[in-house]
Amino acid sequence: MGIRRRILLLDDSPIALDLTQGTLEERGYEVEAASSLTEFRRKLAAFRPNLVLTDLEMPEVSGGDVVRELKQDLGTDRIPVVIFSSRPDEELARIATWSGADGYLCKGHGVDRLGELVDELVGSILW
Repeated sequence: MGIRRRILLLDDSPIALDLTQGTLEERGYEVEAASSLTEFRRKLAAFRPNLVLTDLEMPEVSGGDVVRELKQDLGTDRIPVVIFSSRPDEELARIATWSGADGYLCKGHGVDRLGELVDELVGSILW
């Protein structure tokens, strides 16, 4: 595959993180996972991802707020961000527009669709 593209995940669910990370690594991506905002910020600086994938509903912070923060910071504003949540598509579309996310996907569609979405972003937006 050549250069491995880096994806940083943020989700408070260890099960969701493991499943998502495994799916994306099988597709050839280099993936780091964070389960807290503190860990996410530390890994964001050290890992320098090409894409961020965030859950929406977490105890410490909303994924929408994470997207807005990333998009308003000159150091991270060009990193594509995808919201990956269990909320319905219509609601995710509204939140993605409000926050400035580059895409969204309902967890109900499964991790296979997630891999397809990430591949589409890679082909059309990222690299």
